[in-house]
Amino acid sequence: MSRRLVFGITLLAIALSTVMDAAAAEPKRFGAFSVVCDESKHCAASVQAVNPDKASVFVLSRAPDSRARWTVLISTQGVLADRDRPVALSVDNGVDITLRPVSDYAPFVHPSDYYLVSQTSLDRLMLQVQRGHMLRFSFIDLAGAAHSDRFPLDGLAPALNEIDTQQGRIPGDRRAGPPVGLPEAPDVDVAAHLAAAGVPPRLLELHLASAACEAPDAADIVDAKPLIAPLSQTATLYAIPCFRNASGLVSRLYMIESGEIGGMAPLVFAGFSDRLGWYGVDVLSAVAYDPASRRLEATGADDHGCAFRGSWTFADTAFRLDHLSAATSCGATATSWRDVYPAP
Repeated sequence: MSRRLVFGITLLAIALSTVMDAAAAEPKRFGAFSVVCDESKHCAASVQAVNPDKASVFVLSRAPDSRARWTVLISTQGVLADRDRPVALSVDNGVDITLRPVSDYAPFVHPSDYYLVSQTSLDRLMLQVQRGHMLRFSFIDLAGAAHSDRFPLDGLAPALNEIDTQQGRIPGDRRAGPPVGLPEAPDVDVAAHLAAAGVPPRLLELHLASAACEAPDAADIVDAKPLIAPLSQTATLYAIPCFRNASGLVSRLYMIESGEIGGMAPLVFAGFSDRLGWYGVDVLSAVAYDPASRRLEATGADDHGCAFRGSWTFADTAFRLDHLSAATSCGATATSWRDVYPAP
């Protein structure tokens, strides 16, 4: 492993956790910034976002080599940005610096650590942060939610001066460059990440706005887990428990689209009964979904307990009805069914 690679990994751990080796110097505070240097004088100045419940960190770091330049890193530790989308930086609500994936920014070492790699963007940002008061980092996460992390810049100048002193460098050298020798971050299993993250807060708010659904901590559904699965490269299915009845667990289904347009919406499916004919239903029971075939299977019923069961396949942007059967009797557990789509 190269010396620069060791530096990159070691410095990242130092900058983000501020946990120092026993022989290294103690962190120093300069306004909102914390400065840490290890024994070999690899140094970093870092500041945490001031957003509520945010753990994102903005880091300026530099190796001790005489030719080393500052590297710029933002780590979104609490959430993963969609690395296929542009992100934006601005200082004091000024004109955004738009960063394009790969050419302007890229993740290294860890999927949540985003480095600036464009020299033009680095030069522009270094000028602005030394004169400004607040840095804003705007991005879209993997679930399609917008974020705007804010980093206070007070104390940045003395923090960087302290690193100049620690490294014995000419004061005021603020030249920046892309990271050198760091490994690219591994690819992210988006489906696994979204499932582990659970239901996004904004979707939970939409779900709870429905008077028909109980709160997630209600006694009869507190032990029920939401179904979270990929529909496509940009769309995710969420089946959130709504209530229990004689047919079992009933869920309301939603789709979050994180593509270019994006959005979040409840899903409505086709139901059928002799009483109503065809109608739309927004809650389903016994929901099962296979991501490989994109096939959804579930049952439902109208207000009088006239049940149906169906299967749908997600095609492009919506679910296509493949098959639907209706119970031959209502108000009790169905024992016989007749096909209504495709028509016999």
